[in-house]
Amino acid sequence: MDAATAPPSTKPPPSPAAEPPPQHKVASREPSMSGISIPSAIPIKEEDHETSILDCLDTGYESDAPAPALLPETQLELELEKKRYPGASTWAPAEEHLFEILFQRAERAILPGHWEVDFRGIPMLDTVFSTNDDDDDGSRINGLSRSIVYSRSGNDFQATMALLRLIDLTSSVRTTIQSGLHQKASSLIKSALDRYLSWAAQDGGYAHLRYVPNIITAELDPRLGETEITNLMEQRMRALAFLQREYLRVDRDDEDFMPSEGQEHCPAALVDRFLGQATAHHAGYAPSWGDDDDDGEAAAAVVYRREPPIVYGLFVLRSSVFLLTVDSAKGLDAYVSFHVDMHFMDRHQSVWNALTIAIAVCLARDQLAARVEDFEESQRGEGSESD
Repeated sequence: MDAATAPPSTKPPPSPAAEPPPQHKVASREPSMSGISIPSAIPIKEEDHETSILDCLDTGYESDAPAPALLPETQLELELEKKRYPGASTWAPAEEHLFEILFQRAERAILPGHWEVDFRGIPMLDTVFSTNDDDDDGSRINGLSRSIVYSRSGNDFQATMALLRLIDLTSSVRTTIQSGLHQKASSLIKSALDRYLSWAAQDGGYAHLRYVPNIITAELDPRLGETEITNLMEQRMRALAFLQREYLRVDRDDEDFMPSEGQEHCPAALVDRFLGQATAHHAGYAPSWGDDDDDGEAAAAVVYRREPPIVYGLFVLRSSVFLLTVDSAKGLDAYVSFHVDMHFMDRHQSVWNALTIAIAVCLARDQLAARVEDFEESQRGEGSESD
């Protein structure tokens, strides 16, 4: 009997040794002149080209590292860690919430408890699953969501399959690189991220709408220098924030958000349209379309339909993914914050890589799902995200 059909009374066998959670540590950070908060030296994990035959057969699930000895995290420890992040004092509540989830992700419920049977055989800590299946819809008790990654639509099968594909991604990336196809790793990762975003849009009930995305994925050119990469990430994040502000303006021009003639609505194409000018230049360039929007009295006169939200970015560099946020309500001067990086060549982190991405995507999904009334019906049919 497979996991999807196992009766509720079935008790799954003991899981293999769970993967140790990644340490939520901050490297020595110095804010750049442009205001983005990233490590002073971007952590690029170099691939190991000398691999054994057994490594090539790696499934991405096993972990020969000892199970972590978890110590109770106190609010004081969390606050001390937060102070080490440049720009943390300016975070919006949603950015603080993301930080707290990532900081405590080894000790708090992330997934619904009834999903545990679908992930038997995969090394996960018991604490990842909620202990109360009566509250697995993401509602909040005692200030904490019982589960962060869950299905809003109630289609648990599609939700768990989408997460399983993310867990498999680490193994796929390792196999690709060990086969000598290093240049394909980043596109493989981005495709997987986009597919998970597609599932989130379907699950959130806005895939069929002309919605304005609040999360982007992008591949970074490893041939660029650190400063160029930093500037590129910053420009794309600020441009996405600008897109949100422009859409939420009371006096917006709806024509700016309509698909080009003969084309269907595509969130990625909409983002590219607004990001085109920003990505054409890298070092020290402020997009010209933002000059008037955030300039003195003009910015103060802007009225929004609702407060502009925080936006998320998942940037792929070789086999690593960086998670960034920015508060679009703060304008062009908002701090662009680096939260965490994930290494998809580390076979011991396949689960945590997937959960970290799923956390960010599901938070972004919940944000858009809560404001579906802001968006109009698209001319195209509903998406066709496959199982």
